[in-house]
Amino acid sequence: HYYITNNLRKVMTSETLKKELIFYGSYHSDAINKLIHAVCVPLLLWTGMAMLAPIDITTVTVSDFTLDITVSYLATLIYILYYIYLFPAVGLITLPILSGMAYGAHEYWNADCEDKWMWLVGIHVVSWVAQFVGHGKFEGRRPALFDSLLQAFLTAPFFVFFEYCFFFGLFQDLHHEVQREVFKNHQRKDK
Repeated sequence: HYYITNNLRKVMTSETLKKELIFYGSYHSDAINKLIHAVCVPLLLWTGMAMLAPIDITTVTVSDFTLDITVSYLATLIYILYYIYLFPAVGLITLPILSGMAYGAHEYWNADCEDKWMWLVGIHVVSWVAQFVGHGKFEGRRPALFDSLLQAFLTAPFFVFFEYCFFFGLFQDLHHEVQREVFKNHQRKDK
């Protein structure tokens, strides 16, 4: 198998991107499993951001404006820059989404809510369990997580964003090429 984590410094060419999307699609072709991932991967990302939000790195003040730099904001910046590096069009689409998620993760701590940690950890755990159920019960294949941890944490959200782009009609030529190859992979697996 070819993995994106083999060469993180290489900007994705269209062929490399197609191979990665085929790899991801081969693990996520069942409609229910895809729906589970479309919901749970963003929830995992957001709850992770929220868990990191209380960890301050430094505070920057310019005139009357103060910004607390947290581990969550730093991690979000790394995700955004990495996604722009991998595939600028999708990376730029994720910029406002990830920025909004990070802001919301910080604002969560200002909400009037009891047991904030319990809710975060609960949603996080349920999201992981749901994905394993999706793979085991519906996909019939172990998660790609077992083949590449970095793929699971860093690039899985990137591929879910791609799935959303495909759903909304973006990059349809690429989507059709990927779907054809995923279908061929499943036919080879079934033989």
